[in-house]
Amino acid sequence: MPESVATIITEIKDIASGVLEKDVSTIRGFSERQVEAIAKQTVLIQKGVESGDIDEDLREFFLDGLEAMALNFVNTLKGILMVTLEKLWNALVKFLYKAVGVVV
Repeated sequence: MPESVATIITEIKDIASGVLEKDVSTIRGFSERQVEAIAKQTVLIQKGVESGDIDEDLREFFLDGLEAMALNFVNTLKGILMVTLEKLWNALVKFLYKAVGVVV
């Protein structure tokens, strides 16, 4: 059981770092793939507009698709972050209970 405030602070920081570092890798990999897909789609639309293959109406259709991709990206990140924060909260509470002698 931790004996001092300094020890508890160190443990909390270590727990937070462990959970966050692990999940940041997951988030980073996901976001890189998604951002690349959004960028590629944007370039394809840009080239189609410049060449005239995509007219005004079709451009609006593709822009709606880009908006949907961006929204999906943000919502997925939000979900991953919520799960990460929940894991962090659970780990911290488990440690704090243990620190005061409560077995969970």
